[in-house]
Amino acid sequence: MKILSIVLSGIAVTLAIAACNSSMNATGGTSHKLEGSSWKLTGLSTITGELPKTPREVTMRLDTGRVYGSGGCNRYFGAYTLNGSSLKFNGVASTKMFCQGAMEVEDGLMQSFNNTDGYFISGKRLALLKGTDTLARFEVTKTIEK
Repeated sequence: MKILSIVLSGIAVTLAIAACNSSMNATGGTSHKLEGSSWKLTGLSTITGELPKTPREVTMRLDTGRVYGSGGCNRYFGAYTLNGSSLKFNGVASTKMFCQGAMEVEDGLMQSFNNTDGYFISGKRLALLKGTDTLARFEVTKTIEK
């Protein structure tokens, strides 16, 4: 009886470890990777309600230490460091065109980059975080396989 108890405990521990290492999210879908995916902005903490319409879709791509995308009017580019769930953006800059209605979104996005210290991915959704506060929300548009 004692051996059966030990064997069942071992199986339970093995299953628990396997579950923790899974890339499945709570709804059973696969979570996307931060790097190598294209992300579309869906919300900013600096803007209540829906995002204003912009001339172009607001996007973000992270790839081997470089971040780039569209702020809705201007293109932006910079660097980032990633360590586990810690994420820091460095030297993010953009072109300087003016687009009516897009500047509030671009300013909020740049502010989010400056304040981000972490991230969280659940399925197709990404949140840029400062502590436990969500600064910006994105949804994956495509994953680039390497």
